[in-house]
Amino acid sequence: MNGRNLTIALMALALLLVGCSPSPADSPALEGTQWVLVTLEGEPPLTGTAPSAEFSVDQIRGSAGCNHYFGTYAVSGSDITISDVGSTEMYCMDPEGVMDQEQTFLAALASAASYRLAGARLDLLDAMGSVILAFEPPSAVP
Repeated sequence: MNGRNLTIALMALALLLVGCSPSPADSPALEGTQWVLVTLEGEPPLTGTAPSAEFSVDQIRGSAGCNHYFGTYAVSGSDITISDVGSTEMYCMDPEGVMDQEQTFLAALASAASYRLAGARLDLLDAMGSVILAFEPPSAVP
C-alpha cells in the first residue's frame, strides 16, 4: 500500500472510531424537562408534598417539599453532578416530617452520581448505582 492510500485508510479509520465513540449528545438531554418526585430512597414522598426538579441550561431548581431550591448541574454521558445547592429557609410543620424529608431530598440531590431516563421516569443514582430519587413528569403524577 502506498503512502497516499495508507493515509486515506487511517483517516477513514479515525472517522469511524470517532463516530462510534459515545458522546454527551448520546445521553438523553435533561435541559427543558420538569419532574415530580415519586420515590425518595425507595419511599414515596409525604402526602401533601410535591418535591420537584426542573432542568434548564446548567441550572436545576424546584420544590424540596417546603422550600424552593436552586443549584447547578453538569452532565457527561450518564454521569451527573449537582452542586451549589441552596434553598429558601422557611420552616414548615405540616405535614409532620416534611423538614426531615426535605433535608434527605437535598442531600440525595447532592450525592447523585448518574442518571437514567427510562420511559417517562427519571432516576438519579448514587455512586453505587442505587436509585436514590425517582421522578415522573408532572402530568403522570396524580
